Formats: sequence, C-alpha cells, structure tokens
Amino acid sequence: MRINKIAASIITLGMAASPLAFATNGDEMMAVGSQSTALGGSGVAHFMGAESVWANPAMLGKSKGSEFVGGVVSFTPKVNNTGMPGAGGVATDSTASTSYIPDLSYSSRMNDSLTYGVSLAGIAGMGVDYKSANPATHIRAKSALSIMRVVMTMAYNKDNYGIGFSPIYQTGSLMLTYNNGAAYNPTESADSSNGFGFTLGGYYDVSPALTVAGAYQSKFAAKYGTQISGAGTGFALPAAQNFGDDLDQPAQMKLGVAYTMAESFTMTADYKLIQWGSAAGYKDFAWKDQTVIAVGAKYAASGYWLGMGYNHANDPIGTLPASTAGAPGSVAYKNAAVNFFNNMFFPAIVTNSYTFGGGVDFSKAVALEASAVITPKVTKTVDVASFGGTNTTTHSQQSYSVSLRYKF
Repeated sequence: MRINKIAASIITLGMAASPLAFATNGDEMMAVGSQSTALGGSGVAHFMGAESVWANPAMLGKSKGSEFVGGVVSFTPKVNNTGMPGAGGVATDSTASTSYIPDLSYSSRMNDSLTYGVSLAGIAGMGVDYKSANPATHIRAKSALSIMRVVMTMAYNKDNYGIGFSPIYQTGSLMLTYNNGAAYNPTESADSSNGFGFTLGGYYDVSPALTVAGAYQSKFAAKYGTQISGAGTGFALPAAQNFGDDLDQPAQMKLGVAYTMAESFTMTADYKLIQWGSAAGYKDFAWKDQTVIAVGAKYAASGYWLGMGYNHANDPIGTLPASTAGAPGSVAYKNAAVNFFNNMFFPAIVTNSYTFGGGVDFSKAVALEASAVITPKVTKTVDVASFGGTNTTTHSQQSYSVSLRYKF
C-alpha cells in the first residue's frame, strides 16, 4: 500500500510539473535515463541499468543485484508561429519554454535466471502557449499534452540470451484552448485518459562483444473527453467533418545492436518504427509512420564513462492540399483546419538531435550521470488558404538530464 501511495504521488507530481513538454520523436521522448539519452536514444541491445526497461525489458536479464535510478529532465523548447494569416500573421514566440520530466526505475535480481523491475516516467508531451500574443494577429492558442507510464517488468535470461515482458499502465492529460473571436475552453480545463499496454523484448549475445536485440511496444488507447472535437467545432467544422477525440499513443517496433571493444568502448545502433499512421487520432491529423535511427558511442573506464550520439527522426506530420480556399464543409476547408491545428498546436517537426553525456562513480554503490540534447531549428510552412494564406512555425530544442544511481 505504501509503494502504491508513493507511485501515485510521483505520477501526480510529474503530471503537474510537465504539462508543456516536448520530445524529439513525434511527441514521444527519444529516451528515458541519462545513459540512453547520451547515446542518441539508443539502447535496445545495450544494458544501461534499471532504466533499460524503457528501451527493451529483456535487457534487465543482464543486471546484477539490485539498483535504483532516479532522474529529472529539463526541456527548453523554442517555438514560434505566425498565427492566423487572415489577421496579419505576425510571428510570436510560445511562452511554453521550460518543463521538467521525472523518471524513476528499480530492478532486482531474484535468482540466476529471473529479474524484476518497477519503473515510472514521463514519456510524451507537446505544448505551446500563445496566450500573451496580440489578439489582433493571433488566436492566442495554448495546448498541453502530458503522458506518464508505470512499468512492471519480468526478465528471464540464460547464458547468452534473454526475454522480457512489461505490462504498462498509462495516464495522460490533454488541454486545448484558443480565442479566434470566440473563446474555446477559456478556463483551460483538461481531460484525462488512462489505459494499458505492454512491451515484449528479447536479446541474443552473438559473442561476448556483440549483442543483437528487438522489442515490440503495443499501442495505448486514449480519449481525452471532448477536447479535440470541441476545438474543431469552434473552427466551424460541421459534425460530419469534425475531429474525433481518440488520440492513441502508437505501437513501436525496435531493433538494436551493441558492440563492445576491449571492454571499454561500446558502439550502439537502433532502428525504431513508430506507427503514428495507424494510431487513432494521429492518422486523422495526417500523421505518418516515423522511422528513427539512433547511434551512440560510449567509453567506460574505472569510475567514469563518457558518451555521445545522434538521433534522426523524419517529420511524421503530413500536409494536406489546402492551397485553394473553401467554405466550411468543403474538403479544402477541412484540410486547412488539419494543417493549421498541426502547425499551431502540435509542432512535433524536429528531426535531428546531437547528444552527449557522462557519469562518475562516487563509490561502488553511488553514481551521478548527466546528459544533454541539442536539436537544431526547423521551419515548416503549410497552406491554409481557407483561413487567408499560409501558416509558418519554427521549432528547436535543448534538454538536460541528471540521474542518481544507487546499487545494493
């Protein structure tokens, strides 16, 4: 009971602390934990401690003893949008500039073949805040999506292979508000959604130096009240064309490889397919399946490690033909609404991230780790002729994480 109360408190704190989070791969964080983040978000085939469950639950099979890891990520996105073109289209910066994402992982070996783990973390989010924009040129939009997960893991291992399974509980919150002449959700009331999913993974040691691995994460069904359909109604979308309120987090397929040379230098590479194109809600907003390539290099010496990496993820948000104006009810108007909502409220368009980090052991039991992510600016312009022209958004990110590891 006490553990349940602690977990509930941390979830509540995380949802309150990170309502405007961004992430690199669509709206999902590219990694959990300083080690995986430092290696470009890779780790499907590389053991990184208790937080390995987020990349591949089977990797807990390489753990020894018990371990606790706690960390926090500071996200500092910079987003700019030109607003409603028919009102002048003056570019304005979003004030949703900083958010904090917690993570907590514990694992313990039960015997020579079984290890279990318990983890929770903020894993996804998007948000902008243009409430301070000039009302003559902007719709004063604000969005906030936050998702956290609690993961229970059981991993089985033999000498050169292992499998792992994680049932997962997800809780999320979504809020949309704007004023386009008529205020929608002016009290900024949010709706929540809870659901379940799972991750199944495995690894195989081809040799003492080479590991290959794979994992599958299920989709998570989610529906956030009438936040999305209400926003569409406020933009004069008729019932037959209005947005639905489902917003499922998509399934993912992952493959990874890790190669260690001289027990000190490790190279990692992951391939990930995030299936936005078949996730309810996202597919209605023209999102496409996203391919993610993550690579990393890590040097480990006595008492410390250093790492660096690169993460590339294609822009998952499609654009619909909307260069010709149309009245409400027309295909052109609906396409313009989809383009505008994506570009204004959910600009998850960044593609390239450069990462680095390191850790130092204070003792055999305690270590401090940190990482940083630099994501260069990207710009995207979409046609919204039904609203008066085009809409342009720019987006860049920086994030910093700190983790404390305790082995016992």
